[in-house]
Amino acid sequence: MTSGRLWLAALCLLATGCDEEGAPCTDCPALEGRYALVFAEGTLPAACASEGVGLPRGPLDLQRSGSQLTGSVEGVALQGSVYANSTFLLLGSQGLDGGSDSLSFNGTYSGGSPDGGTDAQLTGSLTRGFTRAGSATAPCSLVRSFTATRQ
Repeated sequence: MTSGRLWLAALCLLATGCDEEGAPCTDCPALEGRYALVFAEGTLPAACASEGVGLPRGPLDLQRSGSQLTGSVEGVALQGSVYANSTFLLLGSQGLDGGSDSLSFNGTYSGGSPDGGTDAQLTGSLTRGFTRAGSATAPCSLVRSFTATRQ
């Protein structure tokens, strides 16, 4: 198993809850759609900047079937779950020139108002890990808060 897969497996185990609220939903929120991503201000870690790795620009596209989520951002396929308490977890990775790029979106869904006055939103944190095969620099690892509004 590669380090990228181990990282995703560990993150998945840490992010999912064992209580009833952490159970996959049966009456799931309708969070599918296209979302515009906005990240909190901050500088990129030096290891990320030196590799040219930044925050995904979006949009974040999501589909839902029951409690299962699929989606994509910047060509990276994502999959995960939505839970009974409206929290969600999306994981994705892709191999790049012998290295890897891993993304994890962990957050909460807030439905929009029925009158259309406010749009549905996702809030949470993104964790990104990037390694390049043969690179002399440390692996890139960044965590950033985000808000995503349904378009």
